[in-house]
Amino acid sequence: MFHLFYLFDTIRACIASDIHNQHIKDWKRDDEKFIETEATRQVEQRLRDDNCVLVVGRSGNGKSSIIRHLALKVCDDNKYQIIPTVMDPSDIHLFYNLKKKQLFVIDDVCGKEKNINAQSVDVWSNQIDDILRLLKTASVFKDKHKSAINVKLLFAVGIDIYNDSIFNGLDSLRSYVCDISNWPLNDKEKLAMIRNYISSESDSKLTQKLKSDKAYFPLLCKIAEGKTAEQIIRLFSNLNDFIKQDILALKDTNNLHFCIITLCALLNDKFKEKTLNNDFDSSDEREAFENICTEFNLGTQQESAKSKIKEQLENLEGTYVTKTEDYYRFIHTKVYRIAVLVCGQTFVHNFITSIRSSFIAEKFCFISVKTDGNKNFIVIDGEDAEKRYFDRLMIDLKQGVTYSTFHNSQLKYELYRKKFIWYSRMRKQKVIELLKHFKSKKDTQNTNIDNNEYEDYIDFKKQYHFSSHNMRKPLIESAWEDNADIVQMLLDFDCDINEVDRFGRTALFVACRLGKEDIVKVLLDNNADHSLCDNNGQSPLFVASRDGYDNIVEVLLQQNADVNQYDIKGNTPLLVASSESHLGTIKILSRKMTDFSKCNKQGQSPIFVASMKGREHIVKYFLSFLSENISQPDIEGRSPLFIACREGYLDVVKLLLSNHAHVSQSDWNIRSPLFIASAEGYHDIVNVLIQNNAEINQRDEEGMTPLFIACDKGRTETAKILIESGADLNQIDLKKRTPLYAACRRGFTDIVKLLHKHDASITICNKWGGSPLFAACRQGHFDIVEYLVENDFYVSNGDLHGTTPFLVASENGFTQIVTYLINRGAEINQYNNYKKTALHLSVVGGHTDVVKVLLNAGALRTLTDNDNQTPFDLACKKSYADIVRLLRPAE
Repeated sequence: MFHLFYLFDTIRACIASDIHNQHIKDWKRDDEKFIETEATRQVEQRLRDDNCVLVVGRSGNGKSSIIRHLALKVCDDNKYQIIPTVMDPSDIHLFYNLKKKQLFVIDDVCGKEKNINAQSVDVWSNQIDDILRLLKTASVFKDKHKSAINVKLLFAVGIDIYNDSIFNGLDSLRSYVCDISNWPLNDKEKLAMIRNYISSESDSKLTQKLKSDKAYFPLLCKIAEGKTAEQIIRLFSNLNDFIKQDILALKDTNNLHFCIITLCALLNDKFKEKTLNNDFDSSDEREAFENICTEFNLGTQQESAKSKIKEQLENLEGTYVTKTEDYYRFIHTKVYRIAVLVCGQTFVHNFITSIRSSFIAEKFCFISVKTDGNKNFIVIDGEDAEKRYFDRLMIDLKQGVTYSTFHNSQLKYELYRKKFIWYSRMRKQKVIELLKHFKSKKDTQNTNIDNNEYEDYIDFKKQYHFSSHNMRKPLIESAWEDNADIVQMLLDFDCDINEVDRFGRTALFVACRLGKEDIVKVLLDNNADHSLCDNNGQSPLFVASRDGYDNIVEVLLQQNADVNQYDIKGNTPLLVASSESHLGTIKILSRKMTDFSKCNKQGQSPIFVASMKGREHIVKYFLSFLSENISQPDIEGRSPLFIACREGYLDVVKLLLSNHAHVSQSDWNIRSPLFIASAEGYHDIVNVLIQNNAEINQRDEEGMTPLFIACDKGRTETAKILIESGADLNQIDLKKRTPLYAACRRGFTDIVKLLHKHDASITICNKWGGSPLFAACRQGHFDIVEYLVENDFYVSNGDLHGTTPFLVASENGFTQIVTYLINRGAEINQYNNYKKTALHLSVVGGHTDVVKVLLNAGALRTLTDNDNQTPFDLACKKSYADIVRLLRPAE
């Protein structure tokens, strides 16, 4: 099996190589007229600095041209291999070669225009970190082998796709963003672009009139090529209208060219060359092609029609169509969007029959619901056309496509829904059979798709987010859309009201989760089971309570929903409402509750959860009738007061204390509220706790006091309050470390000075004999070393191993401290219990600079340690060439 996969990948790579070469050839042709702009230079610099860039820009402002130009430039300048058509991460994994310099181009990542592909985002988000690690892998490899490769990644995305909430799944890419709208074209750049496309005769007439600041300027210039001066002026005045009128004019001036444009539009901007050789991907594609040829009177013989089209395609210069790989497409998506509307309106019936389902859902509009807001649609006029449209929806449903029917852009209009419902009810039995077959199909043939593959949709914000979704659950999808009349129709048509998606969600759950009140009422009126939970054990009441949908909570409780039903973490509706600060919801739930002390699996009560989230008004409400639970701890022994102190919620702390919370109640690690507040540095809370008689020297299980932990964490203001409130400055922990020792070890100079000012002892050593000075020297805190020594704190005694501050500084390579201690009289040849001198220790650590300082200060090279080794012996053993040269005995 492995060999088969390997063979498949090899064949795929060989085929792709030819396609890549054709793309690069096309890019080079287009690049001949490319003008470098400030935006280009900014993207190039970012690519040079980070080896990866995500170019963000509006459609038509040249982002694709920029990344293609830079790819060609990197290829020419640095001999990179270009992988020009990366569609998903698998392409990168397939072509990645550690032995080559490679640049991967990922244009229109996750969709074009506003139509983000949620499934594509899901695929990329699962692998983007691995892809970005290739940059680091290449970098590491380069460090080890000077002739090694590098990897560069050039992404491009439309601004609407980038700003879509679904794109947040690719958050790792945001650090590489280069938004080219930050560098709009200046007049000089615009003139250079214009002159690339217009004749010299037109130059003087047009250049001053065409300094348009539109986002589509590069596209405008491209279309301007070969046009008359008058045409160009109209083009720059109104791009949309110019393209529309230009295409319409072809109906009379070049009928065959209009046919090609229609085919490109109908076939989703991909009119495959093989179609002209009688090679169709499907019978539907064949039918679409033949119907259009018939519309254009290209003859009854198929070969005759194809021959005429082939002849027209031989010269595409100056047209709206170009050839890419083995298919024909429009020169830009802007042109496609206009062309598909023009051609679709011209051949409405053919487009209803043959165009892709997503277009059926998004770009058709009944004339009866047409408004100014939906003018860029193909208008359906008349009952026959409406019936044909609804017939197409039924065909889509039969093929397992729900998007065009249940996420249709016209569903927001009541009149459209009434027409659709009337159509469906007139064919009720047929639709029922279709829906039953549809469910049966999901339960059998498409089990893998329905149960495993589609991504989570619950946070989708727009209808078109479902365009690539494979859930295929009409009732649940209609609940998401908030179409109560459609939901009722589906229920009348025997749809399973309790059907679940792959996440265990019913239509009722989705409606409650999204706050769709009308849907909830319809479903409950039809006896939806409100006790069914999703895969996380969350009930409809749970999610409605968490999100504060009070009306839905009321309705569910009227239906006797279980107020104590909990999720897999033991959280109840009351607990999540408390966490999210929904007081109204809490009051509604409270009317149905008898036990308010019920906790989740972490032992957290409603008061605890509200305190942890800083919900003062929620805590106040519970304390009005639950004061006996004020100090109820969780499974870690943490009280509501403790958790409020840890999170820094001063007002909640004051409220709990005013209601007689135990001020010194500790968790299972014997940490008091004062201890945790001191650790976090919440000095206002520390003040309040002390004022409420908190035990100031209460120690945790490791013997640390609030003052110790404040010094250890660098909480200067907190330490000051504790000291002024009478905290014991010399209280040691179980390792016999004082607060001063902790501050010296961590490098908090201000706290060291504060403790010294208040006469903290500097002679107390830890259980291993290490002094505060020793700790500062070991960690390299020069300012503290200097302060201690300047204040006569220099202690030359060593720890239990005989290691002095001078020795430990040498061992750890802190040159500045070593030099300072030598100047303050440190014995240069002192040694520890193992007879290792400072020179021995610095050599073992490979600290060349320290070795130099010691030698210059007169350190003896010939002293041996307990293993009878000199510093030179150790340097040879460690293969430190520089140090060996310094210590080598004279000849």
